Amino acid sequence: MLDIIMDILFPQNVCCICRDTGRFGSKHPWCEQCQAEMKAMQGALPICDYCGKYLETGAGFCHECSQKPPQFNIARAVGPYEEPYRIAVKVLKFLGRKYLAKKMGDMMTEVLKNEPRYWPIDIVIPVPISLGNLRQRGFNQTELLARQIARRLKIEMNSDILVRIKETPSQRELTKEEREKNLLCAFEIKDNGKIYRKNVLLVDDVYTTGSTIRECSRVLLEAGAGRVSVITWATGKGF
Repeated sequence: MLDIIMDILFPQNVCCICRDTGRFGSKHPWCEQCQAEMKAMQGALPICDYCGKYLETGAGFCHECSQKPPQFNIARAVGPYEEPYRIAVKVLKFLGRKYLAKKMGDMMTEVLKNEPRYWPIDIVIPVPISLGNLRQRGFNQTELLARQIARRLKIEMNSDILVRIKETPSQRELTKEEREKNLLCAFEIKDNGKIYRKNVLLVDDVYTTGSTIRECSRVLLEAGAGRVSVITWATGKGF
């Protein structure tokens, strides 16, 4: 109901991705052409069976997962971390267009429904962002996505279980090894009993190197989670 009211009071007059004019809102934040482009990109390349990264050729596993299989059960994304997917997540994060989380969360939910290896899911947990980013943006975009997914699936979402306890420098310019070192002891579980032997769905916006997801998965499993599966809006390329 709140989304409907907001769409009436504050209608969006341009597509949030290509800026084409029209009438847009929480259910349809981008134009039909951008939606068609997103759909066409989803199955254009094979993906790693573990982490869901897009592979240039062949099938099976990416190099990283072949060398060091992740502790999570499965990771998938709606599409590749390229335009228009990349634009959508940047508009959500950096321009504060929180209404995008509804459509993005719905599309992530469809991926979950179509992959039997996710099920059953007992609890949905978002990856926490740094305190600096939270203060700057005023919200955690991953929590918004997780909340929409949990609402659609009618499953509990808890953003207070997995917490970030260490502020880390920006990950953008770091190598994979530097990122992993940067994230050591950055997360902890506040209440082990709430995830003990439960099947956790871990939600993030983007999977690039996978360092954050791998560290969060490790912490959850060491705290007693039965299984961790991962869903993101977009993912990078493997090889």
